[in-house]
Amino acid sequence: IITGVAFFFVLIFIGGSISRTVQKKQMDREASIAASEAAEAQKKAWDTEAENILRSAAENAASYDYEGAIALIDGFSGKLSDYPELQTRRSEFVSAQSAMVAWNDPSAVTNLSFQLLVADPARAFTDATYADSFQNNFVTIGEFSNILQQLYDNNYMLVSLDDIVTTSTDAAGQTVYVAKTFYLPSGKKPLMLTQTNVNYNLYMVDGDGDGIADKDGSGFASRLVVDGRGNIKAEMVDSTGTTVVGNYDLVPILEEFISTHRDFALGDARAVLAVTGYNGLFGYRTQDATASNYQTERDGAINIVNALRAKGYIIACYTYDNMDYDSADISNVKADLQKWKDQVETILGSVDVFAFAKESEFGSYSGEKFEALMSAGFRYYLGFNFQDTAITIGGSYFRMPRTLVDGYNLVYNGSYFSDLFDAESAQGYARDIG
Repeated sequence: IITGVAFFFVLIFIGGSISRTVQKKQMDREASIAASEAAEAQKKAWDTEAENILRSAAENAASYDYEGAIALIDGFSGKLSDYPELQTRRSEFVSAQSAMVAWNDPSAVTNLSFQLLVADPARAFTDATYADSFQNNFVTIGEFSNILQQLYDNNYMLVSLDDIVTTSTDAAGQTVYVAKTFYLPSGKKPLMLTQTNVNYNLYMVDGDGDGIADKDGSGFASRLVVDGRGNIKAEMVDSTGTTVVGNYDLVPILEEFISTHRDFALGDARAVLAVTGYNGLFGYRTQDATASNYQTERDGAINIVNALRAKGYIIACYTYDNMDYDSADISNVKADLQKWKDQVETILGSVDVFAFAKESEFGSYSGEKFEALMSAGFRYYLGFNFQDTAITIGGSYFRMPRTLVDGYNLVYNGSYFSDLFDAESAQGYARDIG
């Protein structure tokens, strides 16, 4: 009996041992399979990440942003040694970056400034009230396109304010604005673009005074929109009353040009867009918070602002009421700035770039009006080159002149642009300027 019982327990022990061994082998097998599947999944994830990095880095390199391209590769979460193509591309980018030319003088950067572009000269230049103003102060979409092509052919490249200026702290602990070093390919020259009054004001687009763009408008786009593919376009009501969407102003023309000439812009450099507020923003009528459609217009403005900033555009203040600050008294300047803060900043957020409207730059950056601008948070000032061509940098603000490109200067002062483009060949419309 004792022997039988002992044998029984031995069998149980052996059986349990065998069972445990089988279970362990099964668990090991399952663990091995799981580890293999995890490793395979990780490898696929790294492969996908590497592909995405190569594609994004190539886009950066196309606009000479080699630093950004290298940073993308260095951020790869896998082992770089396992991906020879990443290593090769990184070496190529490092070599290309070393051949770039350093720039650290903002005064070498020309800032060309345009107003809204005339999309339909037949209407704009025969307008019963504003024909002379439109012919003198505006250029057409065809002329702007011609100028862009010439700038590109003459080896100019777009840079941004963020490329040429940065902040530092002086010995007293104060923030000061100093030149920033940026790099361009050998032979390339830096350029900035500014467009002012990008509001599509009602007098330009509304012929019957009902607050809505119509066929009796003066041949300008009526607002910026984002199309179904995520592209920024301009909407316009043509002479037949049909609402059309296309490249009817500076932003969509510039976007299309850069899409086919990626080396025209350093990184995501675009233009500075300066806006007023009294007729809304970018064609969205946000000036009256009591209007029944205010929320819809506000949402539209916010949507286009986000799209513009995502592309690299910098938004600036052009005063709230398109005001001549130089001749205005301090109370009017402060009231204008308050309207900007109350009505526009609630949509745009804080803005630190200010472009003087109506050629009203201060003769001296001092006094109550300038202090009011500083108190409102503005630190970058875009003036006019006919007053003073000098850059102001190294202190508590940055000042840059801009060169006005308009119909009058194209016709009579083409020499202003001789280093950039040929004004005569850029003209696409015979103006009647007295």
